[in-house]
Amino acid sequence: MRNFPAQYTLNDEDVLYFSHIPKTAGMTFRTIVEDQFDDREICPATLNAQVAKIPKDELKNYRLFRGHLGFINIPDLLPGKRVVNVTILREPIARVISHYDYIRRMPGDPHYEAVKDMTLAEFAQKLTAGKVGKNIQTYHVAKAMRFKLDDLTPEETLTLAKESLDSFAFVGLVERFQDSLFLLSYILGWKPILNSRKENAAKKKKSFDEIPAETLEIIKANSLLDLELFHYAQEIFEMRFNEMVQQLIAQFGNSSDQAENISSDRLKELLELHYEQRYRDRAVTPSPTLLYDFGQALRGVGWQRRECPPSGPPAYRWTGPGTLSTLDLPQIAVPQEDCLLEFRVIATQATAPDILESLSVSVNRHPVKLYPMHSDRGVKLIQAAVAPELLKSERPFTEIKFEVDRVTSLNAVNPLDPDTRLVGVALNYVQVFPQSAEKQYSAATQLFEDQAWQEAIDFLKQHVQPQETVVAPLAFRVMLNNPVLDYEAFLDGKPAEWVVLHKGVAAQISTILMKLLGRGLSPVFANEVFVVYSNHRGISTTSYVSKHVRPVYIDRVKKNVEHRLKTIYRQYAGKKR
Repeated sequence: MRNFPAQYTLNDEDVLYFSHIPKTAGMTFRTIVEDQFDDREICPATLNAQVAKIPKDELKNYRLFRGHLGFINIPDLLPGKRVVNVTILREPIARVISHYDYIRRMPGDPHYEAVKDMTLAEFAQKLTAGKVGKNIQTYHVAKAMRFKLDDLTPEETLTLAKESLDSFAFVGLVERFQDSLFLLSYILGWKPILNSRKENAAKKKKSFDEIPAETLEIIKANSLLDLELFHYAQEIFEMRFNEMVQQLIAQFGNSSDQAENISSDRLKELLELHYEQRYRDRAVTPSPTLLYDFGQALRGVGWQRRECPPSGPPAYRWTGPGTLSTLDLPQIAVPQEDCLLEFRVIATQATAPDILESLSVSVNRHPVKLYPMHSDRGVKLIQAAVAPELLKSERPFTEIKFEVDRVTSLNAVNPLDPDTRLVGVALNYVQVFPQSAEKQYSAATQLFEDQAWQEAIDFLKQHVQPQETVVAPLAFRVMLNNPVLDYEAFLDGKPAEWVVLHKGVAAQISTILMKLLGRGLSPVFANEVFVVYSNHRGISTTSYVSKHVRPVYIDRVKKNVEHRLKTIYRQYAGKKR
C-alpha cells in the first residue's frame, strides 16, 4: 500500500484480485467486493481447478477475481490487464486456531479426514505451504508479486511478501474490519461500506485462555513469518488510515473534528461526502430514463448479497438486515412531466405479509405514494408517480430509499427454509421513465403477452367508450387510454362502467362480488383469468354458470359452506369432549 495511490478509480483495463486467505473473514469480504461489480464482470470460479477450466478468451472479460486462487498465476492469464491486489490479514495465532476449528466442523472440507483426529498442536505443524511452513499469509502475499517461490528461503519469501504488500491497493485487518471497509471505500471511491454481513463465521470463537500455553507457543513458533508480516501490515494500515482521516477532515470536516478521537458515525459522514465528490468526478450524463437490475453493481446500502435464480437472470436482492435500503442511481434529466418509478417485488409468498404491507419509498428524500400495478404468483409490480421537482438534487445521483417497519428471517416465515438472515422484501429491478412513455417502458406490457390478458384487453378496446372508467389491475393502464381505477377505489365507492375482475385477488373477491351485485354490473366476458362486468345494456351477458364465471361464484360459495361446516363441527366436537 505504500507504493499505491492513496485514491484510485478502477478503469476498464484494471482487474481487481482478492486473494482469499483461509479464515480471514474472506467470505464476508468477498460478497462486499462483489457488490461493486456487475454480475457479468465477476469470474464465477473461486478455486484453482475451476479457473483452469475456463478458456483464456473468456477470462479476459472478467474484472473481478476472488477466492482461494494461490496456485493460479492470475497476471499470466490476463495479458494487457493491470491486476490490482487487495486482501485481508488476520493475527496469525487466531487464524490458525480458527482454521483448525473450521475444518473439524466441516466434513465436506478436503482436509477434514486428515485433521479431524489431530490436536491443535499437531495441526499447527502440519498442512504446510512449502518452505514457509504454516505461514500461509506470507506465502499468499508473496505469490502476488512472484508466482514461483521454490528457490527462495523463508526469509527471502518474507522480504518479498513485504514488498508485495507495499504494492497492494488495499490490505485490511480482521481485527479492524469496519475501519478496513472504510479505508477500502476511501481508496476506490465507493459508497461507505458498513459491516452488516457475517458469511461462514463461527458461532462461538475460542479465546486464548481456553488453550494450553504450550500449544499457543507451538503455534507461535510455527507462525513467526506471518507474525512479522502481520505487524508490518498493521504499520501500513495505521499509516494509511490516519492519512485518510486527516485528509477527510481537511476537505470536508469542521473545527470540532479531531483525527485522534473521531467516531465511526462521523467518519461515515465524511466518507459519504467524499463518495459524493468521487461520484461527481465521474461526470455521468443525466438520462431521461434509467433502469437498474440487481445484476448491476450496487451503489447503496442496506441490502443482502446478490442472488441469481438457478433458472438464470434477473438477479435479485433482499433488503436487510436493517429496515432502510438505498440505491444511488444516475441523475435523471428532469422532464416537463411526471415520471413513473416502477419496481418489482418478488418472492412475496416468502415475505411476511405485514412487512410487505409496510413498504414505503422515497425519491431524493421525498416520500412517494405507491400504486400496486399487479400481484400474482409471488410477484408484485408497483409504481409511483414522481413529480419533476422531486428529481432535482444537489447530490450527483438520484437516491431511492426503500423502508419497511421490521425485518425477519425467511426461516421465521417458513420453518423449512434454513435461511436465518434478517430480510424485508426482495426486488429484482427498479426503473424510472416519463409517464407518457409508460407503454414503451413499463414491465406491465409483458403481462399482455399472455393470451388471457390479451383477450381481455381486446374485448375492452372493442366495447369501452371514450372517457368510460374501468376498474382493473392498474397494469391495464398501459394498454387503455381510459381512466383506470384499482379495486380499492371501487370498494370506496368510485363509479365505473366496467370492472375487470382478476380471479387471483382472493383477499378482496368476495367484497367485490357484493359491490358488483349492488351496482347492477353483470358479467359480459370471461376466460380462465378474468371476468369482465359492465352495466351496458347493448352487450350480451355471460351466464353465471358458464365455464369461466361459475368458479367465481358456485365454487366459492361451496368453499365457504365447507369452511363453516368444519368450524361448526370443531365447535360441536369440542363441546362433546
